[in-house]
Amino acid sequence: MRKFYLIIQLLIAVVFIKTAQAQDSWLKVEAGTEFSVALKSDSTLWSWGRNSNGQLGLGNTVNRMVPFQIGVDSDWKQVSAGAAHTLAVKNDGTLWAWGSNGVGQLGIGNLTQKTLPNQVGNESNWKEVHAGQGHSIGIKEDSTIWAWGFNTYGQLGIGNTINQSSPVQIGNLHDWLTASCGGGHTLALKADSTLWAFGYNGTGPLGDSTTIQSNVPIQIGPSHQWTSISAGFEFSLARKADGTIWSWGFNANGQLGIGNTTTSLYPVQIGVNNNWALIEAGSSFGFAINTNGELFGWGFNANGQLGIGTTNDEYYPIQEVGLGTNWNYISGAAGAVNAGSVFGTHSLGLQGSNFSICATGSNYVGQLGDNTTTQSNFFNCSTGDLNVGLVEMDNSDFFTAMPNPSNGLFTINTETLNSSSHLCKVLDATGKEVYRNSFNTEIFQIDLQDLNSGVYIIILENEALSVKKRVVIE
Repeated sequence: MRKFYLIIQLLIAVVFIKTAQAQDSWLKVEAGTEFSVALKSDSTLWSWGRNSNGQLGLGNTVNRMVPFQIGVDSDWKQVSAGAAHTLAVKNDGTLWAWGSNGVGQLGIGNLTQKTLPNQVGNESNWKEVHAGQGHSIGIKEDSTIWAWGFNTYGQLGIGNTINQSSPVQIGNLHDWLTASCGGGHTLALKADSTLWAFGYNGTGPLGDSTTIQSNVPIQIGPSHQWTSISAGFEFSLARKADGTIWSWGFNANGQLGIGNTTTSLYPVQIGVNNNWALIEAGSSFGFAINTNGELFGWGFNANGQLGIGTTNDEYYPIQEVGLGTNWNYISGAAGAVNAGSVFGTHSLGLQGSNFSICATGSNYVGQLGDNTTTQSNFFNCSTGDLNVGLVEMDNSDFFTAMPNPSNGLFTINTETLNSSSHLCKVLDATGKEVYRNSFNTEIFQIDLQDLNSGVYIIILENEALSVKKRVVIE
């Protein structure tokens, strides 16, 4: 009878978890190179896709084909995905980073790869961060701008081409509004709506009518009308206050959206419409959402990343079909280039009143999050079934919790983890943290006798991993 009761209790807890999650909506999605991260309305972070460099932040290097929660924290406010690293800011203004770090793109003062979120410095005044191919840009609450990581082309804007493993301030002004990182160049907006650029310029992505790279910010034109920017791979997009959108840089695949494949060294208007609300530059393709909520895409489309049902490149904005006129957000993968070929091309969007995640494009490591590795040429809105990521997280081979069930006293044995230092957390069935303690021994005991009967999740974390197990308190 007791076993039957425990089984029923476990089923109720799983259903409760699913119901609780379904009430939360997605706020933002970010397409990195072959991986994806997303922020929910409950301020939790989730990730899926390639994880060879720990860019998913799950404490390991295992690829995931569905969303998995990054740790248990529920105080994230902004996230950005690069080629193989991720940056995020918490509500308290602290900055965190994880993933590849070979050129210092995590900003933690060394070149060590991290598979779990690591705090960058100890400041608590970060407003937003932006991850590029191998460099990172951050804006602080005082409107200063900072950079770190890869700097061969001067994309850090600090006056030299030396890589930086910790944030370095760009100039000394306090008037920066936002920024965007491309492959080897950076765009930035000031509070006066002027546009600035620095870094690689061999194909004109800086937009100053030259092909000369710059390691300091240079103003692009005299206009004080720029309101949003997005840097792609060797090309750039920007929107003006009048609702028009402009592009410049490399254009071999039509990524400038001007109806041809001619590279432009200065901003040119895309079409004649003036009702554009949001822009996004992917690796060699672009997106825009107009004020009617309609989504348009153009440029490189070999993997179906435009979501228009074909794999043909498009030289002019073409409307995505089949999912209505209520698009809220769009993100195209920054991608990467190998032997002249662009890879890592997928796109994510938020659509509808419930902010469903919709995904299209390449999917060979599960970056679409639909539990397959099948490429899609249309936006598929089945991504976002969080139940798989939470319920199927039992890492039974990594540690033991005995006895299980118990009265609340559990002996934890971590000998197979080859580590004697752990942070131990316990969550209840709603995902709320109910216990936290640190241990420096392989075998230790946790006392949960004050908790009610039910199903709980024990999480062990250190710098190298994060493992979880379900237990029952009778």
